[in-house]
Amino acid sequence: MKSKIKLTPYIRNIIWAAPLYILVPLPFFLLAHFIDIKIDSSSVLLGVLGWWLALLLRLPAILYVKLKKIDKKKSNKLIIGFSGPTEEITRLVLLLIIGLNAPNAYSVGLGWAMIEVVYGLIQIIGIGVLEQKTGVEAEEAKNLMKQMGMDKSLAPATPFWGALERFTAASVHIGFSLLLVFSPYVIILTIPLHSFINFLVVKMNKTSIRKSQLSFLIIGLVILLISIILK
Repeated sequence: MKSKIKLTPYIRNIIWAAPLYILVPLPFFLLAHFIDIKIDSSSVLLGVLGWWLALLLRLPAILYVKLKKIDKKKSNKLIIGFSGPTEEITRLVLLLIIGLNAPNAYSVGLGWAMIEVVYGLIQIIGIGVLEQKTGVEAEEAKNLMKQMGMDKSLAPATPFWGALERFTAASVHIGFSLLLVFSPYVIILTIPLHSFINFLVVKMNKTSIRKSQLSFLIIGLVILLISIILK
């Protein structure tokens, strides 16, 4: 007999938060109109491709930690550290190929953010599924999350904070893309800054998701504002 899905607070909040994930790109379409940037649909699709390429470039690091059997905390730090170089270099190369200008950069950043929205929603649903399970493997996974300081991810409010995180991440991706229009050499700053932000958010999530996401929001909006001023 198949087990029924229990309508826990976490599952209920996934249902309520799902529309917020879908609406994340909307403010950035409106912003593009406000600052007179025309979004190019082909560049948006290339942004999606760029995200996948950056993810693939992280595979060697993931395989390395598995082969060397590095403990979860250290392996997590290594993989997060690779996020800056892989994403920012991929972003720059992509923009240099299609043309380093504001419409292309904004569109690539938007596409990058949109695929992350889909990924974020799938991730939240995955955690919801894990919450429902009570088997040995599920309990081991939950214990592993606690050991890594990720037990806050099982809090009922997480789906809503996840939606806010996707909005902030979109601000960062679009901001970093526009900064490259100002100067490709900005990548010297965006690579370490990207990894540092990811480290900071992961670290703060262990103690307070609320403080973590609000801090991330401020950082993201500042990056986006600076990029718009300099574009």
